[in-house]
Amino acid sequence: MSPHRDFAFLKIGPGRFVCGVGPFAGAAEPPSDGRAAFYINDFQLSDPAPWKVPARAFETSDVRQLLPENGSTPLPAIEWHGLRDGEFRGIYDEIQREIAGGRLEKSVPVITERGQLNGGDPAALVKAVNGAAEELWGYGYRLGDAGMIGATPEQFLNVRGDQLETMALAGTAPKHEAGDFLSDPKEIREHEFVAHYLIEKLSTIGSMVRETRCVMDLGTLVHFLSRIRVKLNEPVPDLNALIRLMHPTPALGAYPRGEGALRMLCGFRERLGAPPQFGAPFGVSWGGEFRSVVAIRNVSWSGTEMRLPAGCGIIRESRFDREWRELALKRNSVKALLGV
Repeated sequence: MSPHRDFAFLKIGPGRFVCGVGPFAGAAEPPSDGRAAFYINDFQLSDPAPWKVPARAFETSDVRQLLPENGSTPLPAIEWHGLRDGEFRGIYDEIQREIAGGRLEKSVPVITERGQLNGGDPAALVKAVNGAAEELWGYGYRLGDAGMIGATPEQFLNVRGDQLETMALAGTAPKHEAGDFLSDPKEIREHEFVAHYLIEKLSTIGSMVRETRCVMDLGTLVHFLSRIRVKLNEPVPDLNALIRLMHPTPALGAYPRGEGALRMLCGFRERLGAPPQFGAPFGVSWGGEFRSVVAIRNVSWSGTEMRLPAGCGIIRESRFDREWRELALKRNSVKALLGV
């Protein structure tokens, strides 16, 4: 078996991964005949054929099956280049000026640490994802010499029949500050932007229940979490329309979500070199349901160029030093999880 075959995978439950192996065929809509299809798109949802239909799909408890020779593929050796805060500081100041002018309430710029692959195979990162914590959802793909692998805490949309589940996941602190975090007005306000946005959008397509805000503990980081469940008006929703309705939420986007705010955000992402797929929806249609996550906490690559992005939500109460620290905490959590 070729060590360079294309693949995609997504965790759909405890010890359950859906995997697909290539070649993949692109399609504008998920197949109507029940075949598996992975939804792989960029942040701006610009791919006219985002549904990638694998030559073969299967479910497994061990995603290392995607690697040749029983998973003996060597882990990647990466030389990271580090980051300076100058460019991010300029964009932080721009966002605060927009907020002060009443044109914006929140925006999520993304910085990217770059690295050089000096040996091994980035696809071998599936080994680390396979054993990730229960709260994390492993996902990824390799298409040709490019790919992305990560484990995200943020589910995007899970749809089965007329039932939809999603979550507001926003507000972040290091674990040792969890006590103060619970009553931090800045973190609560940032979280509520996301929750209110989801409620506003979802109330147009069904009846909804929001669970009480709680804390997701990821070991080194904590986040505020609000789960949301919806009984849809349409028993078989248009998934493409649903994704466009919801994405991007203020967890990775801008609030309020106007065209100008999104253009500005995409400009920030481009200036800071964010990978196009970072923060985009990533999902799979399988077994009569669609499950998807927000593609954060990942490493991506193209050839021997490695990228490790992280974003932070900036609102009026934000402070530069805290946001810069949060970006480092997020990148370090990915490095620790993936062993890079």
